[in-house]
Amino acid sequence: MRIFYLGDIHGNFNLIHQYVDMYDLKDTHIIQVGDFGIGFATFQKEKRMLEMYHTKLVKNNVHVWAIRGNHDYKPYFDNDPFGFTNIHLVPDYTVLNLADKNILCIGGAVSVDSEWRYTKSPKFGTWHGPTLGVESWWSDEKFVLDVDKIKDLRDINIIVTHTCPDYCTPDNTFGLGPFVEGIIKDTGDSELRTDLLFERNQLTQAFNIVKMNNDIEFAYYGHFHRSDVMNMYGTKHRLLGVGELWEER
Repeated sequence: MRIFYLGDIHGNFNLIHQYVDMYDLKDTHIIQVGDFGIGFATFQKEKRMLEMYHTKLVKNNVHVWAIRGNHDYKPYFDNDPFGFTNIHLVPDYTVLNLADKNILCIGGAVSVDSEWRYTKSPKFGTWHGPTLGVESWWSDEKFVLDVDKIKDLRDINIIVTHTCPDYCTPDNTFGLGPFVEGIIKDTGDSELRTDLLFERNQLTQAFNIVKMNNDIEFAYYGHFHRSDVMNMYGTKHRLLGVGELWEER
């Protein structure tokens, strides 16, 4: 079976259906790199939405494997409640064995927009907090380094994460850029800068631990809403843009 990688979709589940039709995908795995966009509506509504596309996936033998982004509800990934055969919400630190590849999946990231999603932003003047009993930001969104879950891993070929090590794009050596700095100024979230830098440092540690015992050929991630590729320390790191579908050949 073929393996594709898909960038953030933020609840645009129809995009997967479009790709399946556009490229006549069959006997295929699609690994979605986080910000699947699940948890922003009621469970019943989201299940109905996913059901609309699930039939096509089953018919074409296409499996979607979604890791957890910062725009996802973590309990759904810890214990997938939907029960679909071809749409899988993948728990952090899962190793998928697909097409003779061992793929380590690690979700989570810090949201730069958490204050916007949970408070009234003077910049946008709209309410982004919980409505109708459904939350729009969750305090357990972050990547959490768990050394015990990775120190003994062997034969890992590929790593898929939502955010990335600190040596990858984007380069934060000289600051986080005008977008993030603007958020900090707008919201007064003075801890955001520290949280973002610490998290990427933690993910760098995770990669270093795994790579001590494994030859990692590829690493895929999303989160930053742009496309890029770089080779570093023997691994090709590919950043996928929003909705970008990629197959390594």
